[in-house]
Amino acid sequence: MSFAFEDDSEIQVDADLPDEEYSFDGVDYYTEVDFRARGVDPIAPTRSKPGSEGKVLMLAARYAAGLPLWHDEDCYDHSPSGVRMPV
Repeated sequence: MSFAFEDDSEIQVDADLPDEEYSFDGVDYYTEVDFRARGVDPIAPTRSKPGSEGKVLMLAARYAAGLPLWHDEDCYDHSPSGVRMPV
């Protein structure tokens, strides 16, 4: 699977807020390497259900890697775990 991603470096953000409003001192940011070290491959699809901790972790890994957040083969089952459908 390949992802097409272009960076538009000509976009400028003009805000009237002072620079200190954008300060994030003391905040730890995760990188793609950090997620891979936890066993999360942002390119692979996930079997984690939407809203689960595993799915959120995968979305964060994809975001950190600069990839699209959604994969065509991700789990889309929104039913509660352990629910048996009548036969």
